[in-house]
Amino acid sequence: MEMKKFISFTSDFGFEDGWVGVCKGVILNIAPGAQIIDISHGIPNFNIKKASFVLSSSLPFMPLGVHLAVVDPGVGTERRSIVLEVARGDYLVGPDNGLLIPVAEGLGGVARAIEISNDEYILKPTCPTFHARDIFAPVAGHLANGVNLEDIGVEISSNSLSQAPWKETVASREGKIECEIVDIDKFGTIHLNISGKKLVELGLSYGAIIEISWREESAVIPFCRTFGDVLTCSSLVLIDSTNYLSLAINGGNAASFFGLKEGDKVAIKISKRSCL
Repeated sequence: MEMKKFISFTSDFGFEDGWVGVCKGVILNIAPGAQIIDISHGIPNFNIKKASFVLSSSLPFMPLGVHLAVVDPGVGTERRSIVLEVARGDYLVGPDNGLLIPVAEGLGGVARAIEISNDEYILKPTCPTFHARDIFAPVAGHLANGVNLEDIGVEISSNSLSQAPWKETVASREGKIECEIVDIDKFGTIHLNISGKKLVELGLSYGAIIEISWREESAVIPFCRTFGDVLTCSSLVLIDSTNYLSLAINGGNAASFFGLKEGDKVAIKISKRSCL
């Protein structure tokens, strides 16, 4: 498949140092006409789960292309360097540490998985602590130039890939739904691992009451369309722009207020009652 020269780039590198710029320079040396868009370089250090959630809620809105993602605490170890071709036609380039799996599933699933092994398409010598520059960025550039995926390396079984750092929960029509907090954004909005699509299938409608419980705590909160549907400093549950069920406070920080953090387990129960 001929790829357009569009590349997205996500990492935990920040902008204090030159790492992002160097990777872009490597790409542009190989693919001078490439258009590179930064999704985020503010991922907390080594936080694969956060990066994976950001990718899964962002890449569906990106053009078809090559998507470079590097949050790689295992750089230089035995973990593999991979490219995933997804059903939509995109190429996902990064480490085999589960980072790419949720977004691959969101883009139709993994069509092919390749372990990067052809030295022709990476920089030499390769620094064991900077695979983003020496392996992933060059491969992204070559793929954007139209190099065949099979020339990059050897095909591997998708079943051999590292597991996702989080998975969407299984929704239930009866009883409680066990969820996990997979992301907290800069406003303190809490994102749970159950998608809007699954909630629609359950018949959830605006005005419903959702009972949320965690540890020894619980709350009864309305399901709303947007933040302004409740008074300032009031809590609400909504499906926000990530398309996942979210717990928020209008004008406040839900994570701080409820004392919740990424990875915490939360149970939800959709009540037949309505606050409308």
